[in-house]
Amino acid sequence: MNVFSGKTILLCFFFILFFSFNSKSQDEYRAEIGLQGGANIYTGDVNTVAKPDYFLQNMKNIQPDFGLFFRYRFNPRTALRLGYDYSTVNGSYIYNVNTSQQLNQTLHIVDMTGEYNFFDLENDPYKRYSKKYSPYIFAGLGVIYIPDAETLFQKKYAPTVPFGIGLKWKMAKRWNLNIQWTNHLLLSDNLEGKIKLDYGELIKDWDLNGNPVWPNDLSPIPTWTKRINPMNNDLLSGLMIGISFDFWKKGCDCNQSDKMKKKTSVFQR
Repeated sequence: MNVFSGKTILLCFFFILFFSFNSKSQDEYRAEIGLQGGANIYTGDVNTVAKPDYFLQNMKNIQPDFGLFFRYRFNPRTALRLGYDYSTVNGSYIYNVNTSQQLNQTLHIVDMTGEYNFFDLENDPYKRYSKKYSPYIFAGLGVIYIPDAETLFQKKYAPTVPFGIGLKWKMAKRWNLNIQWTNHLLLSDNLEGKIKLDYGELIKDWDLNGNPVWPNDLSPIPTWTKRINPMNNDLLSGLMIGISFDFWKKGCDCNQSDKMKKKTSVFQR
């Protein structure tokens, strides 16, 4: 996967989002604020997906994630979400016999994503397509700040394309629960924050960026070692559970209220 494919995902999502803005909002509140928690797993030069045995071994490097978010609802189908998460990445580079690189980096993650619900998410029993729950998809833009990163170019951040799927549930009048699987596709290969991993191809005698040095007594060299990081883009994925509270009450929709009153008076005659 390259930068072009990441942009393609983003453009397709916002195309869907744009054409859904015509539906009118019936929610009593405009926005939500909430907290979330979960766990992340990182895929890159240290945690590889190229060999199943090593991938299962790398599952021990799952790290906790905690954050908060703000969601503005345009209507029952679409919303804009701004989120912040605190997490870490962990692991050990085991694909080079001449060195050992330990990975333990703190991450500050900021995302802005558009969300599309497959059902009208509102508590309205009289509306045909209204549901208290809805699966949803999301995509957007973000950045990951790595404060302790080693760098050659003073670059301690990484632009990302966050995207994923989830499920929302209005569990009470003003309380909401959501579960989502989030992927942060980096538009670079520097999540490790290690010079010898992120810039290995630029340093003499070091080339750890997906090209390990294999022991001479092992022949032939396993083919999977040529694709430790096949995308050449790091990926941070995780399962998150969040709870939010509705606020910012809307004003009265007088036109809609008049229509409802007329319908009610007709049925009462």
